[in-house]
Amino acid sequence: MAAALWLAGCATSEDPHQGGFVSGIVGLAGGGYQRRIDDREGAYQGELSAQQRLQAQARDLERERAAVRTDLNRSQARLADLERRLAQQRAQLRTAGGQSAQLRRINQAQAQVTRTKGALRGVHPDQQPVGDLKARAAAIQRDLDQIDDLVGTVSGKAF
Repeated sequence: MAAALWLAGCATSEDPHQGGFVSGIVGLAGGGYQRRIDDREGAYQGELSAQQRLQAQARDLERERAAVRTDLNRSQARLADLERRLAQQRAQLRTAGGQSAQLRRINQAQAQVTRTKGALRGVHPDQQPVGDLKARAAAIQRDLDQIDDLVGTVSGKAF
């Protein structure tokens, strides 16, 4: 009887690190240990799911970043082509005694080319947020379209 009273007076805990033999028996028999295991496994699964979602988001962002990088490379090539065409038109106008309005348009287009080159140099695909990159790439495309219009106006045909 004294042993039963002694055991009944012991404080029990569901934490296996606290308590002793009696807590162990109570934890196993009452399901306390299993609840702790289930809680921790649930937390682990939740963290694992969060990690997988974040990895998927990172892959999506990298795909978007690669697409923007491709757009920027195309813009760079398009800008170089426009600059080459401007130089050709300037040379043709000089040899043909071109009109001052056409030369003004060429100079305007050349100034726009210089600004757009600066904008392209200011884009750093690996260091800027994807949203900013997309906005800057779209602005560069608009600039290139304006240059294209100016070049087409000077030459008398659309490119």
